[in-house]
Amino acid sequence: MMSRYFVMIYAAVFLGLAGCSFEAEPPADWSQSDRESVIEAAAAQIGNTEYEFGAGRTEAEREEGIFDCSSFVHWAFEQEGMKLGSMRGVTTDTLKHKGERISPEEMQTGDLVFFDTYKKDGHVGIYIGNGEYIGAQESTGAAVESLEEGYWSSVFNEHVRRI
Repeated sequence: MMSRYFVMIYAAVFLGLAGCSFEAEPPADWSQSDRESVIEAAAAQIGNTEYEFGAGRTEAEREEGIFDCSSFVHWAFEQEGMKLGSMRGVTTDTLKHKGERISPEEMQTGDLVFFDTYKKDGHVGIYIGNGEYIGAQESTGAAVESLEEGYWSSVFNEHVRRI
């Protein structure tokens, strides 16, 4: 009797938590101008951020401009009202499953781009067009980088997601 009660409570808690963790798809009216607004929010942080691995999960860190790549991407989308999951739990591993995977040839402004750094899909940024992306990098904080030359082109793994 006790074990059935435990299983029912465990299932209720697990299903309740799992239900809370799923995020809705972008609203039907989510437009290219909304994606550009995400980029504008991110670009406003250039020169105002510091990179720290695992940072950006608390309000205090975000207010101080301390992010890692995934929290920075999450924060930028959140500025336009798009939740990409829990800020406390956001990682490149959670972001690489959001939206729809598309080919690099189909990339548009606002798509997520992934890089193989310390692991597969270990870094993420937001495509801004013209072969460039914006993200939070260890060496620069928030910055625009090239997908076509230099270090980031060598680790860009062509994993692109459209939110």
